[in-house]
Amino acid sequence: MNILLTRPLNQVEPLKALINNSGHQPILFPTLKIEALKGAPLKVHYDAVIFISANAVDYGLEALSSLDHHHDQIFAVGAATAKKLSDHGFKVDAFPQEKSSSESLLAMNEVKKLSNKDILIFRGKGGRETLKEGLGKDNVVEYIEVYERTQCRIDSLHQESLTQFLSNNDGVITITSVENLSTMMAMIEQINIDVVQRIKQYLLVVLSDRIKTYAESIGFNRVKVAPQTSDDGLMQAIRLIE
Repeated sequence: MNILLTRPLNQVEPLKALINNSGHQPILFPTLKIEALKGAPLKVHYDAVIFISANAVDYGLEALSSLDHHHDQIFAVGAATAKKLSDHGFKVDAFPQEKSSSESLLAMNEVKKLSNKDILIFRGKGGRETLKEGLGKDNVVEYIEVYERTQCRIDSLHQESLTQFLSNNDGVITITSVENLSTMMAMIEQINIDVVQRIKQYLLVVLSDRIKTYAESIGFNRVKVAPQTSDDGLMQAIRLIE
């Protein structure tokens, strides 16, 4: 079965390997590329820092190393982000064990207890406001935007991959964010507007209910949410439809 992989090329290899090992055919269709942004915190010390993604860790390490960590807490939005921090030697105080999301993080007792704190959120440019809205009533919340996602330039890889994927009606598209999906659809429309409706007939495997809601709003009727917000979760969902 063809599996369309839409992650950035520099992040797709682990999922590609899982797909290959499962006996399916991975087809690369990168929609976004990640680029570093230069930013600096306004303060030297914060009572808590929060990382919204593994990308935020990768691109925020320099800014993080400039902070005084003597009394602060470190929170991560999910297991993959927490592991990335741990790999770089930082102790993570809490993160959602099951579903990676801002809502899950806000629901944790350790986060609910934050009051009258200075909080720094590491994120990508133009991220959601959920965490700031949830924490801002009782705390001073600041963002540092350490990366941005931009649409990939359409090249021969995209055209060949789309043709290969559409050559078989039995296929799955993996989607990791709302922006990932909206960008994919914009790119497909630029490549061949005549296949836009056809692509919506394929099964999507997505990482969250929020992505599913968006996918259904633009015309996808077959959408499955992965049981875990990770490459392994995507693979589990794919195995269930084999």
